[in-house]
Amino acid sequence: MSTREEEKGLFGRVAARHERESERKRITLTTSIAPGAEIVYGDPLRLEQALQNLAANALCHTPPGGRVELKAEIDQGEIVLSVRDTGPGIPAEHLPFVFERFYKVDPSRANDAPGSGLGLSIVRAIVERHGGTIEVNSGREGGSGFTIRLPAGTSSAE
Repeated sequence: MSTREEEKGLFGRVAARHERESERKRITLTTSIAPGAEIVYGDPLRLEQALQNLAANALCHTPPGGRVELKAEIDQGEIVLSVRDTGPGIPAEHLPFVFERFYKVDPSRANDAPGSGLGLSIVRAIVERHGGTIEVNSGREGGSGFTIRLPAGTSSAE
């Protein structure tokens, strides 16, 4: 990793990787990092992989003119990383299963939809390996949010 990439930070690298696609689709991609939430302990490549996957999914499911937000905060001694979008959302009956291997929300498109259905299960494995948790929510009006909670101040992925 070059010094220039390191200076961008985790969210900066994720946003830079998806900048062209977000511009092409006219999707606003924003990042927000609260003071104190700029340092996340763990394997930087795996944590970036998890966020890259969530950002790619959000961009894939957000229509032109929509919004994807990457956010880092501190809450009750934990680092909270979230990826939220203004796409159509995930139907409530699918929410309990989205982290299962090979699960796809639209089974009728299982053979021609992009992806293998492994991405979110890999994200969950990375987060759990770091001593954290991940949850998903989706509103009735649409939009999905993935929230990762990681222990603050310790390197639990060594």
